[in-house]
Amino acid sequence: RQVSKRIQQAVILQLQSSFSIISVKVLLVSLLNAFRDLTLMGICAFDFNHLNNVLVSRDHKSVKLIDIDGDSKGSIQFPSDYIQGQQQGQQPGVLPHKPSLDIDLNTVLPRVVQTLLLGKGRGPAFVTNTVSEIWRAPDDEKAKEIIRSVVQENFHQNQGDGGSSTSEKSAKHISKVAEWFYSMLKKKSPWNNWTNDIYDAMRCMDHLPIT
Repeated sequence: RQVSKRIQQAVILQLQSSFSIISVKVLLVSLLNAFRDLTLMGICAFDFNHLNNVLVSRDHKSVKLIDIDGDSKGSIQFPSDYIQGQQQGQQPGVLPHKPSLDIDLNTVLPRVVQTLLLGKGRGPAFVTNTVSEIWRAPDDEKAKEIIRSVVQENFHQNQGDGGSSTSEKSAKHISKVAEWFYSMLKKKSPWNNWTNDIYDAMRCMDHLPIT
């Protein structure tokens, strides 16, 4: 049993060491693509107030969703606001809007992003404390310095061994990630509405710097 536990720990450490910011982005994009696919299928809602219905592959590169009929709303029916005909009870003069998935992106998604970038094996308490420190920082620059320090420790620990050019490139990347994360966390422009719907979220994740 002890040997099995050691092997499991070794596998986890190997996964953590190879889990880069590119890996973070691939996983987040896969999750949002899964939400978009529900919209394309005409599903009305998805319960994203927890992660029990989200399956992540062992290599952390793809996401599958289960229990997709959120709030038992089913799929878009005919007639509806989106398909020919007028839905019963629709007010005269109200134009139909584009189909969108009824999903809460404010509860879990920001926490997922925070955990992937700040956590990396450090545990939920570390993520909670770090986010709290960022919010309580006396100014923007102090907050970004906290982010840069954690990102450096999580993803760029060994980048300083490759010479001055490598170190400079690593520092620039860390700064860009910190700027993006700070704007995303505090919902500052251009990401002040990034949790409004899946397409705003996809645009935000698409801008997560990987170089």
